[in-house]
Amino acid sequence: MRKEDIVVSLELAKRLTEVGVNSPSLFYWRVWDDGSVDLAMEHEDDFDYSGTGREVKEKIPAYTAVELMEKLPDCIRVGKDRSFYLVVYKLSNSYKVDYECMFFDEIETLCEFGNGKLADALAQALIWWKKREVRVK
Repeated sequence: MRKEDIVVSLELAKRLTEVGVNSPSLFYWRVWDDGSVDLAMEHEDDFDYSGTGREVKEKIPAYTAVELMEKLPDCIRVGKDRSFYLVVYKLSNSYKVDYECMFFDEIETLCEFGNGKLADALAQALIWWKKREVRVK
């Protein structure tokens, strides 16, 4: 498995930063001054060994699925009588992340996010949650 397969995509990593998720990660997307991008572990140095003299312009946390799951609430209360719980489904070729509630013997879904990568589906849920948090305050 490649590192890129277990971390959030660069696009979603940028969106996470925009909504205020800014904690350390085991991995970082490095954006070099020539526009190239690569993925590095936190302890890797930012020296350009290719000899072209590039410099890192930006480092964006590239969260793993576990890191993202730890940032999501396990339960969201809506009103006095309903609690929606974080649920992750592994489908044949993708993942689905929901907040669900059992209400009168039926499953009610508050939100649903799907993606081929678990980290990306969790990132979409976290972006939704952060935007919702701002509206509720």
